Amino acid sequence: MTYRKMLATGFFIFVIGCSGGDGDERPTAPVEITVTYKGRPLEGAIVQFITVQDPHPATGTTDSAGKCSLTTYRPNDGAIVGENLVTITKHEIDKTNIKPVKPEDQDLIGVSPIPTLKSLIPEKYSAPGSSGLKEDVKKGKNTFSFELKDK
Repeated sequence: MTYRKMLATGFFIFVIGCSGGDGDERPTAPVEITVTYKGRPLEGAIVQFITVQDPHPATGTTDSAGKCSLTTYRPNDGAIVGENLVTITKHEIDKTNIKPVKPEDQDLIGVSPIPTLKSLIPEKYSAPGSSGLKEDVKKGKNTFSFELKDK
């Protein structure tokens, strides 16, 4: 996924997240996640629970143990109760495409090229339609584990 696509997706989620008020909130329940990849905890992965009932995704970022709590409206309030599609992403800047600014590009000083991102896990996990991951969030505390596979 290119940086532009990620930026556009993030902007779309931000705009949707800013709509509505407290009266629009749906019930949430606490959710604790553990993510592993190749048998090891996956640090720095962004986990999202998405439901068709509400445009606010629940989001969390895994720590060094591959664990996180999800947030929808307020810190650690969890995910919306009901069926949720799950996405997991982890990217780094692809340094192979970064080039120094040349003297002939002086008119572009202050303008940085848009970097591309490289996925550190299989891309299929980054989209709700291809991740194959979904969970039913119930009232009360929820705990889910995801072992990501290459195929």
